[in-house]
Amino acid sequence: MKRRLRSVDPEGNRRRFDALCEGMACRPRPVRVVIKRIYWHQRAAHHALRILTFGGQHRYLSHYVTTLDHTIYVPDDWDDWDPAHAWEVLHHELVHVAQFERLGWLGMILIYGFFPLPAGLAYGRARLEWEAYRETLRAVAELEGMEAARDPALHAQIVERFTGPNYGWMWPFPRQVQRWIDEALPTIEAEIAAGQGGAMSRSRET
Repeated sequence: MKRRLRSVDPEGNRRRFDALCEGMACRPRPVRVVIKRIYWHQRAAHHALRILTFGGQHRYLSHYVTTLDHTIYVPDDWDDWDPAHAWEVLHHELVHVAQFERLGWLGMILIYGFFPLPAGLAYGRARLEWEAYRETLRAVAELEGMEAARDPALHAQIVERFTGPNYGWMWPFPRQVQRWIDEALPTIEAEIAAGQGGAMSRSRET
């Protein structure tokens, strides 16, 4: 979800990104970041998703970051991404790592892929993705400020992810997704103001 960033501290952003990557590598079970295209199963997923979404999801390899268990699969140009954007994306993906730790492979396959339907009304996938996108909002607020987290353009991108083909039309209720966003922002603002930054963030960077 690339967009114009509001952060003006490139050196600080690089330090944040490097510290997060170091923390991921030093976890009891390290989290790896690897290039997606070199893995056959990711290439196969790309072709399958393009077929299943009637061409709607055709950028899986080139634009999307995917987490499976403790491995984060990234596009070819990952090393060229702005460190601030990459830092925000990793915070999102680390939520999925935590979900795999909590639910296991079987739980993630069943809830993310099939509950109650694989598309259209994929509530399990929508709720798991909402956990991660809430963390995206928190990371944006921490790095770029609450004004950036409140940006309607950012909200529109998130809503489109839930209602469009990129995630298989997982939740066809844009007003509900926007309501989740609106309800999360005051809590996020309170966390940032209190200097908490969210328990998830603290646990990842220690």
